[in-house]
Amino acid sequence: AGEKVRWLETVVVLNSDITNLVGNIGVAAGAVAYLGPFTAPFRNALIDEWVETTRKLNVPVDDNFNLQRILADPVEVREWTMMSLPADDFSIENGIFATRGRRWPLMIDPQAQANRWIKNLYKEQNLQIIKLNDSNYLRTLENAIRYGAPVLLENVEERLDPALEPILLKQIIKRGGQMVLSLGDSEIPYSEDFKFFITTKLPNPHYLPELCIKVTIVNFTVTLKGLEDQLLVDVIVHERPDLERKKDQLVLSIASDKSELKEIEDTILYMLANASGNILDDEDLINSLDASKVTSDTIQERMIEAEATTKEIFEAREGYRVIATRASVLYFVIAALANIDPMYQYSLQYYQSLYQMRLEKSEKSDDLKKRLNILIDDITKSVFINICRGLFGRHKLLFAFQIAVDILKHKGDISHAEWKTFLIGAPDVELSEEIHVDSPFHLFTHPHKARASVHSLETQFESSFEGLLADVDGRGQMWTDYITSPIIGSIDPPAPWNDKLNNFEKLLLLRTLKPEHLTSAAKKFIGASLGEEFKSPPGFDLSGSYADSTCRIPMIFVLSSGADPMDYLLSLAETVEKKSTMRIVSLGQGQGPVAEGHMKEASLSGEWVCLQNCHLAVSWLGKLEKLLEASVDEDVADEYRLWLTSMPTNKFPVSILQNGIKITNEPPQGI
Repeated sequence: AGEKVRWLETVVVLNSDITNLVGNIGVAAGAVAYLGPFTAPFRNALIDEWVETTRKLNVPVDDNFNLQRILADPVEVREWTMMSLPADDFSIENGIFATRGRRWPLMIDPQAQANRWIKNLYKEQNLQIIKLNDSNYLRTLENAIRYGAPVLLENVEERLDPALEPILLKQIIKRGGQMVLSLGDSEIPYSEDFKFFITTKLPNPHYLPELCIKVTIVNFTVTLKGLEDQLLVDVIVHERPDLERKKDQLVLSIASDKSELKEIEDTILYMLANASGNILDDEDLINSLDASKVTSDTIQERMIEAEATTKEIFEAREGYRVIATRASVLYFVIAALANIDPMYQYSLQYYQSLYQMRLEKSEKSDDLKKRLNILIDDITKSVFINICRGLFGRHKLLFAFQIAVDILKHKGDISHAEWKTFLIGAPDVELSEEIHVDSPFHLFTHPHKARASVHSLETQFESSFEGLLADVDGRGQMWTDYITSPIIGSIDPPAPWNDKLNNFEKLLLLRTLKPEHLTSAAKKFIGASLGEEFKSPPGFDLSGSYADSTCRIPMIFVLSSGADPMDYLLSLAETVEKKSTMRIVSLGQGQGPVAEGHMKEASLSGEWVCLQNCHLAVSWLGKLEKLLEASVDEDVADEYRLWLTSMPTNKFPVSILQNGIKITNEPPQGI
């Protein structure tokens, strides 16, 4: 009788699923086939549209369609998250797309999350890792197809080798009772256990349609919310390890209970289906039902317990979310820097190690509120200083401004419309009235256009700027003084607007009426939003970069014309008593093998190696990338350091840039 309640509930769900089967599977198949490349909001919008269309066509479909419920196995999903797949819905959907599709997945993976997940998931199954520039990658693939090993093809660009086509199209034929695949000139026995995964580090690749129809493209680019959840785990592990342990044990025990219950249910259903005669005489069946009831009751008790514990953990975790939110916002500002210069590349792993270091080194406090404030300030400041070391002077202020704006945008203090107006100006409108002879608009080259911009600002953001145009027209002299004021950096408009507008709205007004003062006003805005120390970015600091370095992280000088960092480097080497043993190689034709020899010897002896002018040896940089990846698993002396110098170039390997410490060196400004 106790089990009857639970089984009846399950029957209701199953009956509903049988009724909605065609619609659910249709939408789920569409999701696997088409949704992989898109972002979470766009995926959700498309699914909602498909569900609505399916319903209009009178095909039964679940009103609350959930892709995870239809296609995912909770026990398997738990295993994925244990293998470092982020636990947010977007990432779990990506896991479904990568494993459920009939085509092999090509994963857009700039933060290497999919890469790590696949490596962990198939580590025990003899995973083969290859790159297109490996000389023997086809041989490795052949063996994997023959013996049924999973293969991960890393770091592809926008074009794939045509030799992979038979694998992507799964051109399998049956010959002599055996499945074979034609690869090149040979036919290889095809194992059903073979799996093929492809990843690219390109953040926004443009794949041709003929490639898109051969693979399932899955967008693993991390989202703001997804990263926030990951960073929250980091801060909880550091600040409250007891909570994280409790949560993990809870998830494991629930997953194990559900798995056990499913096994018992499957046994019961199998016995019922194959029972003959009176089922009450089947002792094994009665015993299984009994075991099911005991397990079910135990699980129910644990579930009630788990709900209370989950609520307690959730409340405690949420207290620390502000730190994860701030760190997540900062990461996306840093990730966007690559749009300014191809050398500004930072991996998520590098950023997370920086974040974890600040959790470790920041000032401690038993007062939670005080500790949260310390962490927020410390993380913001140290990330700013660390990243600024690798930026050219002209970009440092822009970086600080973007941090200030993104923090306020995330809080909701700056709307999307306000930011768009700041970037491209207020939209043009036609105003027919004549401009008064004493009007401050006569100060502009195009008075009508300036007046229209103010009117547009007022109509677009009525709650803040209501009455602005009439005020400018009516108090001409006061506004003329504001527009012609020589005080650089002042963002304060005439009263009462000074009190009425917030700092960003003052910037919008300044952009409309005094655009030539915008850069200096931005400095004041940064000081007011983040603190005075953000207005003057740190200068060249080689010893600070060295303090953050390790033997496995290369340090990259990004050069500019007229600047040579060698004097600074030799001076630092002298300070730490490395000058006499430092090996310097100026790269160029034929110098690659020389550099390799020096790196090999120095990594064992603990010396320093400096490879100059990497931009002149672009063809050898792929080899350098391989050497650095291979060194992760090798013994390297703790004192060893690799220094690279290069002019900005988009040919520099992204993985070296992302995981290296970048330092800019510019000639002094003026005399």
